[in-house]
Amino acid sequence: MNTSSCLNQDTQIDQQINPKFKVWDIGLPRTGTSTFCKAVKILGYRKVKHNPRLEHLQDLDAASDAGCVIYYKYLDYKYPGSKFVLCTRALEDWLASAEFIYTKYPSVDRDIAILRRMMLYETVTFDRQKFIDAYHRYHDDVYRYFKNRQDDFLEMNLTTGDGWDKLCDFLELPIPEQPFPHANKRTDFYPEPKPVNAKKNRLIDVA
Repeated sequence: MNTSSCLNQDTQIDQQINPKFKVWDIGLPRTGTSTFCKAVKILGYRKVKHNPRLEHLQDLDAASDAGCVIYYKYLDYKYPGSKFVLCTRALEDWLASAEFIYTKYPSVDRDIAILRRMMLYETVTFDRQKFIDAYHRYHDDVYRYFKNRQDDFLEMNLTTGDGWDKLCDFLELPIPEQPFPHANKRTDFYPEPKPVNAKKNRLIDVA
């Protein structure tokens, strides 16, 4: 399994660690999930995957995006002592980003994407009202679930400047010298659709 899929060639690794904690980004897609993967790689995590499938999770120390979000309660039970980071984004900004990506990749005939989208949004294609409802429903459930568990749960908004200070304190790791990363901007992560993995001849998950 390739656990480096969320890292580009310019990423610098400051250290290599045996992490004290598994850490899962349970923010909705389009809230900085690729940035999160890149950040924990810089901190020394090696077994990291963006948007994993269920069968990948047992091999990972960190993950993010829909393939992590829909299983966060399972991860909490399965891996006691895990840390959970909820990356958030202002509703209107998130809606604009979600509309862009879910319109670009409607994924109406792919089972994994359909499963994830129906679980999260109760729709497969972008529907503004359903996405608004999902945004509030999901965050309310996360806040309820992690109530009074501040040692296990951290909320970050990467779009407003949250970065190393909060994340490193939460993970009990030193702050690296390099700046906090910013990955998966609309213009540079999806310049053109790349729907096919030629090696396996299957569609790539964009859930």
